[in-house]
Amino acid sequence: MTRNRKRLAVLGGVLLVLAGAGIAFAAYLSSGSGTGTTTSSVAVSSTISSNSSGAQLFPGSTSTYTVTINNPNPYPVKVVSISASSSLATAGSCPAGTVTSPAVPNPTGTIAPNASNSYPLSATMLTDPDNSCQGQTFTMPLTAQLASAAG
Repeated sequence: MTRNRKRLAVLGGVLLVLAGAGIAFAAYLSSGSGTGTTTSSVAVSSTISSNSSGAQLFPGSTSTYTVTINNPNPYPVKVVSISASSSLATAGSCPAGTVTSPAVPNPTGTIAPNASNSYPLSATMLTDPDNSCQGQTFTMPLTAQLASAAG
């Protein structure tokens, strides 16, 4: 019987060690819960400026002028489109709509963060503009649609 008691004692000790290991192993598999937070940036509107007026227009002619679109955001953007435009009335009494510019539906290129790109646009003068339109500078209101190109 002593031999059985020794076996039983050894077996009990092994079971005790295994039970302790199981508890320790279970501690490594425990889980927890909580939350984390982060914030997103706010898109900053870009601006469009003219950096060339192109060749001088005359009745019925078309000229190419260039605009620059800036990207003040910390991520790259793609210009999705540039709107059509019609000239505003001039200080010299030339009527609005004397010069038009078609939309640019798919301009090429991506504008890097805090950078700018230039885009050529065309402008066409009416075939019968008012005589007051001679020697005038035409302002063309434009809108560009931009999309994040971060990837």
